[in-house]
Amino acid sequence: MPFRPHRSSLVWLAPFFLIFNSSFSCAQKLPEIDAYGGYAFTRLNSPSIGFSNDSNLNGGIVSFTAPHLYEELGLTISASEGYGSQLKVYNFLVGPQFSFEKGRLRLFGNVLGGKAETKVAINQPTRSEITSVGRGIALGGGVEISLAHHISVRPIDADYIYSKTFGSSQNNIRISAGLVYRFGKK
Repeated sequence: MPFRPHRSSLVWLAPFFLIFNSSFSCAQKLPEIDAYGGYAFTRLNSPSIGFSNDSNLNGGIVSFTAPHLYEELGLTISASEGYGSQLKVYNFLVGPQFSFEKGRLRLFGNVLGGKAETKVAINQPTRSEITSVGRGIALGGGVEISLAHHISVRPIDADYIYSKTFGSSQNNIRISAGLVYRFGKK
């Protein structure tokens, strides 16, 4: 059976279409938005939640940044994940970012806050994992090198992440690298 959208959903989508269509046709300047995606390595302070050693987690990171809301000050929204044999860690963070650009190079630093989630695999017949959600705070920075008009590489993005899950504090390090696509750049 073919997909047929309900008439009310089309009514709700029409204003968005008109807003976006009018902004593009009037040739207004679009705000610059950086979309970043890449590999992330997290060193998790897992003894604080009952493990014998720190855990090395592999995963990914995605972030969206409006880098020039006010001169060099911008806003970043970030989501990352890390996986290990018995652990899964997720961070959903938002906050200010300061950047400095010189030629093809951009240096940046940020302070982000939000939610941290930790899942621990357990061997029980009724449950396969337990989950705890708490607060997360990240302090970090990195380097971007412009490759083309809209594309940059981020060879290093390092963050100290303080999280509080399962009633205890974790002091973690996350290092990531990936590509940036810049929307709305002149």
